Amino acid sequence: MNYSDIGMDTASLAGSLESKLAAVRGAGFAQVMISASDVVGHPGGTAAGVRVVRDSGLTITGLEALRDFEGLSGQLHAYKVDVAKSMLEICGQIGGRLLLVEASTSTHADTGLDAIARDLSKLAVMAIPLGIRIAYKGLSWSRTARDFRTAGDLVYRATCPNLGLAIDVFDVLAAGVPQD
Repeated sequence: MNYSDIGMDTASLAGSLESKLAAVRGAGFAQVMISASDVVGHPGGTAAGVRVVRDSGLTITGLEALRDFEGLSGQLHAYKVDVAKSMLEICGQIGGRLLLVEASTSTHADTGLDAIARDLSKLAVMAIPLGIRIAYKGLSWSRTARDFRTAGDLVYRATCPNLGLAIDVFDVLAAGVPQD
C-alpha cells in the first residue's frame, strides 16, 4: 500500500521524538503531524527538537495542539497569545504550515460566540505573515465548541481565509452528532 498521501501523529506514539519519527518512517508513512510537546520537551531543548523534525525526511503536516486559547480575557488572554506566538514560530521552524487548535475546555473561557470568533480571527491574522493556516477543532468536552457544527459556525463567523475546520471522527462520535 502507498502511504505517501496519509500520515501519522506523534501524539499517538510512545517514546522519544527520534523513535516516534523512525516508527512513522518505518511504517511507510511520508507525512507526520508533530505534537508540540515532543519538540519543546526534547531533552536537547527546543532547537534540537526542531532539528530532529527537520532532519527526519518526513513531510510535516503541522503542529498540534494549541489548547484553551479562545474566550479568555485579561492576563489569561495575554498569556495564551504569547503561547500561540511561540507555537506559530515552532510550527514555521519545523516546516509545518498548519497549527491545530482545539476548542477550549477552560472554566475561564467566555462561551459567547462573538468573543470566540474574534479570538480565532486574531489568531488566524497572527499566522498570516508566517504562511500558516489554523485548523479549529471542536471537542465533545469543550465549553466553547462541543462538535464540528459549532466549530464550523465559529470558523465562518471569524471570516479569515487561513482559518478552517478540523474534523476528527473520535470527536464526532463522542459528541453524539447524529449520523443521518
